Amino acid sequence: MAQENKIKECNENNQNIPRCDSRVKDSTTLNECENHCNIPTGRTGPLIAKIPVVLSDVEVQIDLESEIRLEERALDIKNVDKHIVITQCKLIPYTNKLFIAGHVQKNIQFSTIDCTNQTSISGSIQHTTVNIPFKCVTKIHFSNCPIYGKEYKKRLNSLDNNMLNKNEKEDSWIHYNKLYEPVYCELEHARILETDILDRNTPLLNTLPNEKSFREITEKMVVYIRLKVLQNQNICISEPSCEVTVVKDWPGECGSSKDVKCVEIEVGFDPERGMIGKEVPVEELDEE
Repeated sequence: MAQENKIKECNENNQNIPRCDSRVKDSTTLNECENHCNIPTGRTGPLIAKIPVVLSDVEVQIDLESEIRLEERALDIKNVDKHIVITQCKLIPYTNKLFIAGHVQKNIQFSTIDCTNQTSISGSIQHTTVNIPFKCVTKIHFSNCPIYGKEYKKRLNSLDNNMLNKNEKEDSWIHYNKLYEPVYCELEHARILETDILDRNTPLLNTLPNEKSFREITEKMVVYIRLKVLQNQNICISEPSCEVTVVKDWPGECGSSKDVKCVEIEVGFDPERGMIGKEVPVEELDEE
């Protein structure tokens, strides 16, 4: 009899629950596509290429302390997510001073206190997202020196008709302006070590013993940011100094047609065969 009353009560409660509109609209099982892995190849030297050059590889330590106030009083912290956002990474020309600025974005999920009784505390899960700014300047060591431009203006004077004095009727100028490639930064990785101190200063009455709520959080962080300082520069790439095996087993490459003339070799690296090369087909120009 008690079991029947329990089932009846459960059915009555379920009648008051609104019907969900969520559902699976469509689902498809995808087949795996076949692929063929190619070995990356490139021209051999000597040649000049403009590529990013690592000027410095630096890990910066930034110490932060911040005070955070939640929207409402909380019972506990449930989860914390963080990530680093760099908004400035600027090298001052002709110095080794790197200016860094950004913020740590922190999302705090916490449990609130909606109601209490002698044996329980109930509430909802809320979140607060804050940006904790930082800025600093650090000295860096150059593995490769940056290349800067040059600008100058020069005045030239000629002799007069007597070839004895300066010609006061004529002025000549040289204006020279050579721009340089910008120096920029690339974030390698970021690491955050933190301690949060909860200001539990408000006891909860007539509920679980020794429970206190808080709204203020003192956060102490040690942030490690690894950056690469880069600049595009002209680099000379020489001939490979190791042995290169020319292979003919690239499907559809040079060697499959007698009408194709090969005059260059591209090289690549195969973990099983080492440095390998292939003949590059070059179409003959039509005779005029």
